[in-house]
Formats: sequence, C-alpha cells, structure tokens
Amino acid sequence: MCGICACLSKQNSVQLVVDGLKKLEYRGYDSAGISYLENNEIRTIKTVGEICHLEEKVNGLFANLVIGHTRWATHGAVEEKNAHPHLSMSNKISLVHNGIIENYKALKSELSTINFRSDTDSEVFVNLIDLEEGDLLQKFIHASKKVQGSFAVALISDKGDFVVGKRESPLYVAHLSDGGVMATSDVYVLNNLATNFFTLKDDEFAVLKENEISFYNKNGEKIHKKCEKMQKFDKISAIFEKTHMKSEILETKNVLKTTLENYFNQNIFENLNLPKKIKEINLIACGTAYHSALLGAEYFKRASIPAHVYVASEFRYGNEILNKNALYIFVSQSGETADTIACAKICKEKKMKCLALTNTPNCFLNQICKKVLPTFAGREIAVASTKAYSCQVFVLFLFSLYLKGEFYQLKNLLEEFVADFKFTDINDKLVDEVLTYKKIFFVGREEDYVTALEASLKLKEITYINCFAIASGELKHGTLALIDKNSLVIAICTQEKIKDKLISNLEEIEARGGKIMLVSNFDIRDENYLTLKLPNSFPLLMPIVSIIPLQFLALKSSEKLGYNPDKPRNLAKSVTVE
Repeated sequence: MCGICACLSKQNSVQLVVDGLKKLEYRGYDSAGISYLENNEIRTIKTVGEICHLEEKVNGLFANLVIGHTRWATHGAVEEKNAHPHLSMSNKISLVHNGIIENYKALKSELSTINFRSDTDSEVFVNLIDLEEGDLLQKFIHASKKVQGSFAVALISDKGDFVVGKRESPLYVAHLSDGGVMATSDVYVLNNLATNFFTLKDDEFAVLKENEISFYNKNGEKIHKKCEKMQKFDKISAIFEKTHMKSEILETKNVLKTTLENYFNQNIFENLNLPKKIKEINLIACGTAYHSALLGAEYFKRASIPAHVYVASEFRYGNEILNKNALYIFVSQSGETADTIACAKICKEKKMKCLALTNTPNCFLNQICKKVLPTFAGREIAVASTKAYSCQVFVLFLFSLYLKGEFYQLKNLLEEFVADFKFTDINDKLVDEVLTYKKIFFVGREEDYVTALEASLKLKEITYINCFAIASGELKHGTLALIDKNSLVIAICTQEKIKDKLISNLEEIEARGGKIMLVSNFDIRDENYLTLKLPNSFPLLMPIVSIIPLQFLALKSSEKLGYNPDKPRNLAKSVTVE
C-alpha cells in the first residue's frame, strides 16, 4: 500500500506530483502530503483524507523539487502527524516511505535523543538516515543496512539532494519527456510523461538530478542499468457512471470481448513457449485473485491436469515441496501484491516454471516471471475488483482449453458467449430486503461455492456487513447452528449435476427459519424464496454470469448505507506490504 510520487523539473513539480498521487490513490487514501524546497528550507504540507484535500491546500504553489505520498496506515492512527512526508529532527531531510520497518521499535529505543513527532516507523527511518555520516546517498545506504523489512523511499535534503532506493517494494524512475526526472511506485504514473523508465531492484539506489540519473548498489558502487520501454496502458473505463465500481461492472462484456480477441489474434499461448506436456499446475494468489485461481484449478482438472491453489501468504512461509515438472501461476490484478511477489521470487530462485497472470503492463510480477498471461481488463480503479476478476476467470478458462487442445476448436462457442453476454441487475426493493437481515450467508457447491466466496468478499469489503460463505454441504457441520429467523442465506445454483443436492440444503435452512435468496439460471419455483433469475449461458462460464448481480448487490447495498463503494475504509487496491 501507499504511493510515492517525487519530481525534480523546471516545470511546476507540485502539480506533477499531485497529479501522480491522484493516480496512486488506489494504494491508500488515509492521508496525503508533500515536501518541497524553498530558499534552502524544506517545507511540508499534509492533509488527512483523500488527495482532493491536499490539492486544495497546495493550489497556486510552485516548486521544482517535490516529494509526495498518499498513505494507507500501517503504523500510527490516521492523523495529520502520521501523514507523510516525515522530517528528521534537524529538519534537514524529508522522507516518503512505502513498506514496513519491522525493527523500528528497537531502532527507536536507540535514538533516545530524538523527540519524535509521530507514531510511525517511517519517522524512525528518516532520523536514522540523518544521523549517519556522509552525503545523502551514503547516509541512506548506511541506514538501510540497519533496518529490517521493506521500503521504497524518496528523500530530499535542504541542500537540494534527491535520492531514492528500495527493498521489496516497487519503485521506478524516469527522465520526463519535457525535461526533469520522476520517481514513483507505479509505472502508470509515468504514462504520457515518459517513453522509457528504470526499475530499481532490491537494495538499489539512485541519485536524481534534473538531467541525470545515477544508480548505485548497496555498497555505494555505481552501476549501469538498462531502461525499459513504456507499454501502452489501457484507458480507464469508457462507461461513465457515478462510481468507478459501477462503470467497471458494466464494462465486463466489453473487456471479455477484448480479451478473447487479443488471445486469438496475438497467439499469446503459443508465444509462451511452454513445455508440450504440463504434468501439474499450482496457482498462487490472494483475495479476489485467489478466488479466480480456485475456478482456474477446476478448469485445469477438467483438462486432466492436476491443479492446486495456495494462499500466497501461507505458501511463502509453508513447507511446500516444489515440483520442477509443475507450472506455477501467480495471479494478481496489479502485479504488485507483496505476498504473491515473494512466492514468485522463491519459485524463480528454485528454477521453477513461472507464469504471471496480471492486468498491468510493466508490473513487478511480470518482470519476475517473464512469461505473462495478460487479462486486458483495462485499468481498474475501484478497490473492489469486478471486471478484472471476471477476466482472470475467463483467461484461466481459455488457458485450460488451450492445454486441452480445444481453444481454437471452440472459437465460435466462445465468441457466441461474449456476444450474448447479458447483465443481471438487482432492483432496489430486493436490496432493501437484504439489508433487513442481521446475518447473511452465501452458499453454493463446486464452482458456485467459489462464487459464494467472491460474493461474500464483495459485500463485506464495501458494506462492512459481517457475512461469510460456506460450501452448502458443510452447513450441517456447525454453521447450521447460526441459522434463525434473522438469517438470510444467498444460494448460488448454476450447476446441473448438484442442483438437487443444493435444494435439499435449502430445505434444511428453511426448517430452521432462515430466509432464502436463490440466484440461479434454473426454473426453481418456491413462493418462500427471494429469487434472482440468471440467463442461461455456457455452463463452465456461469461463474462469470452469476457474479455480476452479486457485485451489483454489494454496490447498491454500499450506496444505500451511505458509503463510498470505490474507497472502502481500511482497504487499498494494491497490497504491497505483508
């Protein structure tokens, strides 16, 4: 989480940095701030809340050297004193920091002469740097050897020095097309500002001057780095609604169409140069991406390939036995998810076959894995993933067909699925009734259980309703004890072979006084049910069809409760720390 944008140019760097922070707001929006140099003094402006508050505060301000930050709180409450940038006690150095300094308490106790102004680990870091010997680069390198954890840092001094460095948190630098230099957490910030960029590796540092960028290793030795060409970034949703989330749900059909066309026209699968026979597939992901991976595993099994799914944060610390004959697929919308990246690094170091499935060109995960399955969902702004999730599921399904040798044979069927794709919305009356219940459960079997997991996640993350999903066959093993007249059970039923089993489970719920909301493409009539009828479609892709109305349910419930569905509390789009 958190976002950095820092700039040195003859232009108004204040505006360039604020514009960059707006593009980074998906990383956190608890607070924001900038530091700039004026008459050899560092001045700092901070605000609590979204970037628009900072923008109002710096309106009309001009400066050439500026570092900026948008925060997702890790250490210290959401207060102005904890917002970045942080000044050293001497006021000679200002720092913006992404990541977590794990040993900051021990370091803080050693800095007994410092009168700390905040509760953050970042302020400890900037003072640690300030107390080192040498110029700003040397100070930073020496201090970095004393910290444990992750960091992407941009520093300025009252002398006009501008230095950046990173460890286990993304950071990019570039020469701007109109002159000057910029450092940022996300390559997207450089879109339309630069044609090339540099990616800092772990424990690499850079000194930035208006017309020069010099790179150094952890020993302070100068190194040479090759620049990378900016790839084209898809525009933000072409469908404009009051919220990004609604626009992105409505764009699902368009991005599925784009994804399918690109996979047919660009020979993406062939260009991966994978082994002819893949004996096993292991998928590793977090959150929504984990749910898409669960569906992917089912698709691969149908292609007669054993498949397993792992939560990245568990895999990286577990005792998993790596298989050199297996393919490891790392799924992440942003390609910056810290735990997923850590797993990819482990597998890459062990020379496993690695493949990234992401929605973001130039992302760190793509650089690690080299081989990439892009989703072509276009830029997704809302924290709650919608169209990107559907595209992840779709690409994994297409890949399973390719491995089975059926991708091109089913071209007409796939094109028909996309052309006939229909949205199922949800009316306000149904939303109002859902919100009357104190307990909400989502149930389903097989693929429908995965949809239940994803639907539950969507509802809880933007409405703050304490709901959860369970495989319907597991109700009798404990959860049925929670069912009463205050309970709503949202049941997803799109798989013919287990339809009757699910109906039996629903009867058990009714017998305990629970209310049923049935989401199904089957004609199941029960006057006691709330019903949401789905269109019939290609059976294996019904999880994409069935999730749409449940995304709408979460969206409309959030709006009814007076929340902003695009920016739920305590969350950020890209999880770049553990």
